[in-house]
Amino acid sequence: MKKYLFVIFLFCLRLNANAQSISFYDLTNLTNLSDGEAHTYLVLGRVFKHQYIEEKDGKKIEHFRSINSKVSEQTITIGVNTVLSSGVILRSVTYTTRNPQHVLNLIAQAKSGRLTMKFQGSDVDNNIYVFDNDFYHVKMYISTTENKGTVVIEQKDFIGY
Repeated sequence: MKKYLFVIFLFCLRLNANAQSISFYDLTNLTNLSDGEAHTYLVLGRVFKHQYIEEKDGKKIEHFRSINSKVSEQTITIGVNTVLSSGVILRSVTYTTRNPQHVLNLIAQAKSGRLTMKFQGSDVDNNIYVFDNDFYHVKMYISTTENKGTVVIEQKDFIGY
């Protein structure tokens, strides 16, 4: 009996070693944080490390990379935002992984959440999934030519009644 428990324990460790570093819920929450708060959240979580800052159109775009070398490479980009005439800032978060299974997991999480699938299709390079609700517009891409996937979550302007 002890042998079976030990084997199950090792199997669980193996599953955890290839686990995804961030959930769909975490990605959507990153869009609600300011750039400084998102930076702190990612660094203090000790899952991602700050890689570099890119300045584009006067905006500081930060790139983070997963720390665990046993997990396929995952990156997160924050700092891409749109300022509306009302002063509201709409933020965008991009997640990229070298394991397409991670994007499939995020698709399942989006379906189980309150997002509606608006489009499912493909082009020459990617399988494309688009989700939408009152707060977020989500585009998910799984490459058909390379072993990678990308998720882009854009915050939407919510107009209450």
